[in-house]
Amino acid sequence: MAKAQFKLLIFLLTVGLMLGSVATAVWFYVRVIRPEWEVQEEIANLESSNLPPVDPGARRFDAAVELIREGKLEEGREALYKLVAQFKQSPTVPEAKRIIGEMNLDRFFSPTDLTSKIEHTVQPGDLLSKIASKYKVPMDAVTRMNGLRSETIHIGDHLVILPLDFDFVVDVSDKTVVVLRNDRFFAEFPAVDVRLPPGFRVPSEMKLGGKSATVDEKSVSSFDPRYPMADKWVPGEKAGALFRPVPRARVVAEDTPTTPAKAEGAESGMGPPQEYGIFLAREDLEEIFALARQGAKLRIVN
Repeated sequence: MAKAQFKLLIFLLTVGLMLGSVATAVWFYVRVIRPEWEVQEEIANLESSNLPPVDPGARRFDAAVELIREGKLEEGREALYKLVAQFKQSPTVPEAKRIIGEMNLDRFFSPTDLTSKIEHTVQPGDLLSKIASKYKVPMDAVTRMNGLRSETIHIGDHLVILPLDFDFVVDVSDKTVVVLRNDRFFAEFPAVDVRLPPGFRVPSEMKLGGKSATVDEKSVSSFDPRYPMADKWVPGEKAGALFRPVPRARVVAEDTPTTPAKAEGAESGMGPPQEYGIFLAREDLEEIFALARQGAKLRIVN
C-alpha cells in the first residue's frame, strides 16, 4: 500500500512539474514572443503595402505620453525607450528622446529622489576635496547637488553624491552629443557645430580630461559667485576633441566660429583664427558639464 502511495506521489509531482513548465512556456510566449512577432509583422505589412506611409510609432508614442500624463512616469519612460528601440525611423523618435532625456535629467538632479545616489555622512577629518576624490566625482558635482557655497562642512552633515557613471558619443554627421549611462541612452543634445582638426581620425575613442570654468580667461572655482556664468570647457585627450561654448560675441568669417583666443593661423595673415571643438549652446553645455568627469569615455563617430 505504501509503495502504491509513493508511486502516486511521484506521478503527481511529475504532472505538476510538466504543468508548471507548460504554464511558463505559455506565459513567455504571450508576454515576450507574441508581442515581438506582432510588432515585426506590423512593420513588414506597412513596408509591403501600397498605402501611403503610416508612422507605426505614432500610436505607441501617444500611449507613452498618456501614461506620463497619468503620473505613471516609469511606465511611460520605458514605453518611450521601447519605441526608440523598435521604430528607429519613426518621426516621433526625436521627441521621444527629448522627453526621455528631460525625465532622466530631472530625476538625476532631484534633491528628493535618491535613486542611484550615494548618501555620505561627514566624519571627523573629512574634507570636501577628499570626499569628492573618494567617490571619483569633481568638486562641482558635490557643491551643486548640496547647495554648498564654501568648502566648510561639519561632522554629521549629510551630503548627497551623484555617481557620474556616464559616457559620451559625438556624432559628427548628425551633430549630436549622446549621453550614455551603463551603455543605455540617457539624454541627447544638439551640437551647434562640430569642427575637428585636419587629420583627426573618425571614429575615434578617448577619455575626457579635467573640466574647467573660466571668467575673462581666468579659472574660477565652483564656489565663486561668477561660476554659473563662467565659460565651461570639457576637453578630450586628443587635440580638437573639446566640448566648448558658442562664443558670446560670435564673429563669422567664411562660416567659421571664432573667439578672441589665438589659434592656428591667427598671426599668419590668414584671417580670423580657426578654432576646433564640439560647439554647444550654453544651456546644453551646462548639463553636459554637470554630467562629465575626468576619465569618462568619449567616442567620436560618423
